Order: sequence, then structure tokens, then C-alpha cells
Amino acid sequence: MKMGSPEPARASWLLALLCTIVTAGPSHAADAPPTYEEHVLPIFREKCCSCHNADKKQGGLDLTSFGQALAGGSSGEVIAPGDPDASYLWQLASHTSEPKMPPQSDRIPGEMLDVIKRWIAGGAVERAGGQPITRKGNASLALDAAAVAAPSGPAVMPPRLPLDVASTAGRPLAITGLAASPNGPLVAVGGRRQVLLYDASSLAFLGVLPFPEGDVKTLRFSRNAKLLLAAGGRGAQSGRVVLFDVATAGRVGELGDEFDQVLAADVSADQRLVALGGPQKVVRLVRTADGQPEAEIRKHTDWITAVEFSPDGAMLATGDRAGNAFLWETRGAREDATLKGHGGGITGVAWRGDGAVVATAGDDGKVRLWARKDGAKMKEWDAHPGGVLGLAWLADGRLATCGRDRKAVLWKADGAKERDFPQHADIALRVAATSDGARLFVGDLAGTLAAYSIADAKPLGNADTNPRPLEDRLKAAEAALVAATQAHGAADGELLAARKAVEAILAQVAEAEKRAAELGAAAEKSRAGLTAAEAEAKRWRDEAEFAKRPR
Repeated sequence: MKMGSPEPARASWLLALLCTIVTAGPSHAADAPPTYEEHVLPIFREKCCSCHNADKKQGGLDLTSFGQALAGGSSGEVIAPGDPDASYLWQLASHTSEPKMPPQSDRIPGEMLDVIKRWIAGGAVERAGGQPITRKGNASLALDAAAVAAPSGPAVMPPRLPLDVASTAGRPLAITGLAASPNGPLVAVGGRRQVLLYDASSLAFLGVLPFPEGDVKTLRFSRNAKLLLAAGGRGAQSGRVVLFDVATAGRVGELGDEFDQVLAADVSADQRLVALGGPQKVVRLVRTADGQPEAEIRKHTDWITAVEFSPDGAMLATGDRAGNAFLWETRGAREDATLKGHGGGITGVAWRGDGAVVATAGDDGKVRLWARKDGAKMKEWDAHPGGVLGLAWLADGRLATCGRDRKAVLWKADGAKERDFPQHADIALRVAATSDGARLFVGDLAGTLAAYSIADAKPLGNADTNPRPLEDRLKAAEAALVAATQAHGAADGELLAARKAVEAILAQVAEAEKRAAELGAAAEKSRAGLTAAEAEAKRWRDEAEFAKRPR
């Protein structure tokens, strides 16, 4: 072939074109999100559709058509257009939630996952030229103050309680149970075989509620502040929930007969039911009247780590260590919504006072707000690097959290940060706010319980979370009394000697004053004689001068 002929020129042009196409890749990477038909369906066919097709709908899910993929499966919708993190399909495919997909297989290659993620983030477009799907609008984050059922009447406080502790340790224990009363200056702290009560205003130790069932893992006051729920037990042995009457400090209920510790529990607003859960992966709804289970929830795939009834008691929010969170109708324990989005275990759930919003916290460091009416995600933000471990709503709709970054943070109702609180020496585990919105309590891994002013984050002091046995404190007080008595006796002796020295000095002063008076009188007498002598001498000088005058 001769140089300059059209054949090699054409071949070079085709080769250059091929290289350009291969290098540039699909056009959607630069200017448009992927589409279901062109980019996502081929991935589904290769990796997913052998189990999720029209004939074999594993989990009720068919991914072979756009409409069926959006419809979801037996667990509800699996795609949240515009929000990959909230999409159940993405969580399972990316192995950030259980069960990992594909099952018993390596994760889908990263470039395929990237296509799926960008397709969801771009609004789950069906085909080229199609429009992104717009998610339904979120409910307002504004607090409905009229819907907040605050306890009425005088503050509910315990009677005088014994100060003798059930157990003590070489150092304070990690604070895994912390609750503040919704009506009164009362704070409860969980410990080993006991619940410790403190005055929220003075931080004074008020007394002990025995919990011989084991370690206290969670504490909750009832919505009317009249009951205190303590739950826990012994690891891999037994779990129990105990209800105390706050005004009398007496036990009024013992519920549950678990074969492992109860890690999460709550009592409904009408005090008819207690929800409890733990390592057995089952949430039980137990009647307080007879202690019998009314319903069981078995959808969770890992340890139950959080449960809370809505303020009206009609709904229950639950979360587990695998990052699964759900809303349930209390009557019948029927599933109402799946709260998808956390990339780590759920560490807490909390209903806002008006019951319209529920907050979840996770090991992924995020806080998410969900609408009660449809389970839609309303807001999310990065709260604590490494993980959020505690959260609590204030009565005015603000949210307090704490976490692995060793501090607590106060957030406005819309999720904007309001202020940080001082950093602790160890991981901050639990947070609670007083009913008047004045103080925030933060408990950490080292057993420190610190109080802060919510208004300006100033430290207000620490409570003694490892009080010594009463006998030890009595011995210490008596020893201090003996030492004080001895010191007082020594001081009395020194005072007596000082008084005698003063008396001796005063006597010397009196004698000196008497002598000074005598000397003063003598001086006055001699001064009078001197004056008379001077006058007499002057007189005779005058006479002598007069005699010398010529006559």
C-alpha cells in the first residue's frame, strides 16, 4: 500500500474514533445521570435478576422492569429517588446493611455500584430524555406546641431514701442509663444492681433504688413522670424490666423473662404496655396488668438497641445494631414504615414532644428526622464523627446529642447547630435535659455525669456517680469528726494561751499608762515651776535695768 493512499488514512481515523469512544466512556458520566434502561438494567440482569424477576420474586422484589423496581418488595419501597443512602436497595448492594446482596457472594464491583448510586441520586430516570422522579414533599419541622402534652401538677419527687448503695467500684462505671424527669428536678443514673437518684438543681445524691436483677442498661420516666422504668439484667443469662413509683420509690411492676439483658425498653403513655428488646432480636410488647406478651416483633436482624413509644402511645419506633429502624402501630404491632438510611447500627430513637417527628441516631455519625405520617425522611446531618450515641428532645423542639467525639451538641429544630458543650475526657454515651430546659446532663464512658447550662454551655458541676457504702461514709465522717474535735481542742488551747498573753500585755499596758500619768503630772508641775521662775527672773531683770537708768 502506497503512502498517502486513502485506505491507511481511513483506518487511522477509525482507530482514533474507537480510542476516543473507549477513553471517554458513556456520555452520562460527564453530563447526565445514568438511566434505568440503558445503564442500570444491564447491571441488574447480570447481578440481581436471577433471584429478582417476574417468576422468582425473592423478597417480593422484581428488578426486571422499571415500574416493578420502584414498587419495591415485601419490605416496602427499596428505591428513594434522589437519596441513595435512604434506599434499601443501595444499602444492601453496597453492604452497608444486612442482609448483604448478592447473598453469599462478593460485593458488586465498584464501577457498577457507582452507576446505581448516581442513578438513584439523579432521580431514578427511566430512559434517555426522561424526567427525574420528585419525591413527595416533607412535612414541616416546626414544633406544634399545642400538641405537646406536658405533665401537670406539682413536681413528682421521691420520698427520703436510703443512701446505702448496693454496689461500689474502684472507679465510676460507664453511664449506660440516664434519664431526666419530665416534671421535677430529678435525674436517674443506672448502675450495677442499682439506680442512683440526684437532685437536678443541686446535684445532691438523693438515694438508691435497688435493682438486684443486674446491670441497668436503660432508664425511662413515664410521660406523666410518675413511673421510672429500669431495664437490664445479666449478659447471656437474664433480662428484666422493673417499674418504680417515683412518689413512693416502691416497685409496682416486674416484667419480662429474657435469657439475655434487656438493652432497650419504654413504657407507653397510658402505662398499659412496656416494649422491650435486646440480643434476642425480638421486640416484645408486654402488658403491665398481667406481665403477659401482647405482641412480638421479629423483623429485626440484629440486637435491638432502641425502642420508644410515641407521646400518644399509638406508635412505636424501634432500631437494631444492623442499622434497621421501623415504625409500628402499637395495637397489633403492625408495621407502618421502614426508616432506611443509616449506614451503621441504630444507637437511639426519640420522639419529639408533639409526636409528629421521630429522630434516629446511628454509628454512622448521623442524625435523621422522620415524619410520623408516612415515614419519609425530613432531615439528616452529620452530628458526631465516629458515631452518635445519645439523643434527647427538649420541650421546645430542640435536640441534644452526644457521641464518640466526647461532647454534646445542641441543635435547632431545623437541624442547624446551636452550640457545642465542653469536651469530656472520654466518649459521651448519654444525654438528658431537665423539664424546664435549663440544664443538660451528659454521661460518659468514664462514669462522669456533668451538668451544663443549656443557655450558654457553662459547666455547673459533676455528680458523684460512685458513692461509697454507707458504712464507709459513716467511718469517714466519724474520723473527720475526731480530727475536727482534736483540731478544735488544739485551737482552744492556743486561744487560751493567746488570751493570757493578751491579759499580761494589757496589765503591762495599764502599768505603763499609770506611770505615764504620774510622769505627766510631774512634768506639768515642773513646767509650772519653770514658768514661775522665768517670770521672777524677768521681773528682777527689769528692776535691774530700771536701777541703771540715770536719775
